[in-house]
Amino acid sequence: MTSPLPTSVPSDGTLRIDFVPGPIANLAAPTLAVLNAVGAQELAGYVTGDGFAPSGEQATVSDERIASTQTFEQPGRKTKSLTLTYVHNPDSPANNEAYLTLEEGVAGFLVTRYGVPRAQAYAAGDILDIWPITAGEPMKNWNGANSVHTVTQRLFVTGDVVIDAVAVA
Repeated sequence: MTSPLPTSVPSDGTLRIDFVPGPIANLAAPTLAVLNAVGAQELAGYVTGDGFAPSGEQATVSDERIASTQTFEQPGRKTKSLTLTYVHNPDSPANNEAYLTLEEGVAGFLVTRYGVPRAQAYAAGDILDIWPITAGEPMKNWNGANSVHTVTQRLFVTGDVVIDAVAVA
């Protein structure tokens, strides 16, 4: 039997990225009040087209047996990393919120939502990824002619990342 062709979701304009200062009591079910709390900052408008760079690795555990000539493997520890590159406008604080929010050492949560128009408010049932982070040093980039000023910044993952959390009212 042939599988049906699934409907795809365009990625342009459908990734929301917010910094939420927290605390978030239940990472698997964050409340709308926490997601929209004072101090929460929407960042996607600042992030460059290739500037959202989550990554992950998983170590391999060697599983050797005396009774076998083959070495087996088991999944090992996971490492998740997150880097952002965003526009930087030092002459206009109102247009530099990503840089001002993500000061080095600030701790909180990076919350992402895929597949829903970015400007749409959070709603109960939204599927989110929650990254507990501490902001690293922001590094200003020089991108040359015909470009804009940007900053690249490592966000250090400080706790378990929850993939596919569900927002609750």
